[in-house]
Amino acid sequence: MYPDDGPRSGEYIPGGRGANAAWQTRVQFIRVPAIRAIGFGTSLAIAISYVHNESIGWAIVHGLLSWLFVIYAALFY
Repeated sequence: MYPDDGPRSGEYIPGGRGANAAWQTRVQFIRVPAIRAIGFGTSLAIAISYVHNESIGWAIVHGLLSWLFVIYAALFY
């Protein structure tokens, strides 16, 4: 990939130690709790509500209801 195939700045090399260790970076994954993420049901409820009512306020309320509103919309819209 590179002409000299040596380690690059910020590149992670498994098991790297010694003189080039200062140039290596370890990747760390951060776990985000599911409660902080907007789920598919919430997104779907907001989209259905906004298309039907054309109101951001109602879209937020229906987004909080999430799957309950999606099921209601599927049955009665």
